[in-house]
Amino acid sequence: MIFKKPRQLSAGKELLRTDNFTLIYLGSFHFHYSFYFRGNLHHGSVDFRRRKFRMIPAFASVLFVLLFFGIWMSPSNASMDPKLEEISENDSEDLKAKKGDEKFLEESEKAKLTILMANEIRSPADKKKQLKVTTYKVKRNESLSEIATRFKVSMESIAGSSNINLDDTLYPGQILQIPNKQGLLYKVKAGDTIARVASLYKVNLDEIMEENKLDDLDVLRPGQKVFLPGAVIPDPAPKWVIPVTSRIVTSNYGWRTFPQHKFHEALDLKANYEIVMAARNGKVVFAGWMGGYGNAVVLEHNDEFKTLYAHNSRLNVKRGDYVVAGKKIATSGCTGYCFGPHLHFEVIHKGKSVNPSKYLKGLTFKRGGKPNH
Repeated sequence: MIFKKPRQLSAGKELLRTDNFTLIYLGSFHFHYSFYFRGNLHHGSVDFRRRKFRMIPAFASVLFVLLFFGIWMSPSNASMDPKLEEISENDSEDLKAKKGDEKFLEESEKAKLTILMANEIRSPADKKKQLKVTTYKVKRNESLSEIATRFKVSMESIAGSSNINLDDTLYPGQILQIPNKQGLLYKVKAGDTIARVASLYKVNLDEIMEENKLDDLDVLRPGQKVFLPGAVIPDPAPKWVIPVTSRIVTSNYGWRTFPQHKFHEALDLKANYEIVMAARNGKVVFAGWMGGYGNAVVLEHNDEFKTLYAHNSRLNVKRGDYVVAGKKIATSGCTGYCFGPHLHFEVIHKGKSVNPSKYLKGLTFKRGGKPNH
């Protein structure tokens, strides 16, 4: 298995990454790890501040075992805990979260980090699947997101393979080509070179040869269909939607003193038990209880972007769903470590928290507002 280049993270320094394993240094001799094993995402931490140096031999042994699993065991695209469900506001678990101490909030951050670091849209397991393309006839009132959810493949893969745009309206009887893994079925045109196509769709040449069992990339004929694994469809700037109708920011991204003196990696948006919408097309990779973040949804948009929607009172999606920008995914609320109904909204780019206002246009910033967390 190939070692991957460590990513720059806002929550720590990634020391090691494979298809199946990550090791992150959080500072002050504190390490966080996660790996897939038997269909589940496992994670934990080792804090040398508490265990002193006598734990180094034990940690080295544990790391060796984790590396064995992370590198050699079959990867999975499972969520951290597929059985997680939303929790009602003010029930015993929620009240516990509202009183969260430092340890509880730290564990919530670790859980969030594990979810945000996992990559599901293009799973390493895809490489082991034998390509199968289904010819599908659209039924009345079906949407691309519904079809993508049913076939467990991204909307981009279906649109690219079927030569349609993501925002096209489907009609009954329309024929779609649906691959069983992420990528697209490309029809070779006169004058095409595979190198140009690979560059355009950001696909490795060796992966194209391996997937299509090609011996010579120069021997391609017009009309021939070639599968481009993990292809990225060239598209205009992605559509971003403000996830709540108020558009009002009550607590900005950056340093703040309430409820704690720490860096706030999100925008708090005014939302009094209102509809929460997907900020962009994507796949639901988490929907459930996230400790201090309450009922939360995480969307994965591509290999680079994820968004987090926290403190919701109700969730309207489940893990594995594909959604379009503007679709209702939750109802805002005040679950978890929270002091008033609002939406906690994060944008994560290449594993690092970034200011959402860079992507959301038309926001109004409330002056003197007290953060809700």
